[in-house]
Amino acid sequence: MSDETKKTSGRPFKMENWVAELKKVLATEDILFLSDKDLQFLVNQNLEEKDRITDRTFENWKGGKFHPDEEIGKEFMSCIHLSLIKQKQEMSRRMLGDDDKNWTRFAWVMERKFTEWNLKHISENINRSEHQTTIQITAANDEQRMLIDKIINVDFEEIKTKGIDESNDNKSEDYDF
Repeated sequence: MSDETKKTSGRPFKMENWVAELKKVLATEDILFLSDKDLQFLVNQNLEEKDRITDRTFENWKGGKFHPDEEIGKEFMSCIHLSLIKQKQEMSRRMLGDDDKNWTRFAWVMERKFTEWNLKHISENINRSEHQTTIQITAANDEQRMLIDKIINVDFEEIKTKGIDESNDNKSEDYDF
């Protein structure tokens, strides 16, 4: 029997109970650096045993594995999507804040948490491909444009290869192998 339909103490499990508590946690907790497991833990600890879910159930729900007509499943997906948007917004706000010298730490977190922000990974994948690909990044406002410029225009030092001196090619020496 799945977690979604389990019965404990004669009362059926309600996905509605879990999603209602999820909304409370998302509204009250600082979710910036929470993983899925952290979020699931925080919600579960505020619920009775019968209303808690397992890691597998959370992953199934997040993967859209619930009855397609189930409005509460759609509401769950909406909550998860909203929490990810809030995390991106908060990291962007901190990157573009007054303390400009520390923006890189938030950029580092963002590019690891959100694959669409991992420009190095995107670039490496493009270079592996034989097809020429163009990436167009569009900013919706000046803050986003400044952030994109900072990420793209990082100072770097070009390393040049050193050539081999061919004037001494060891032709005069005899080697026995």
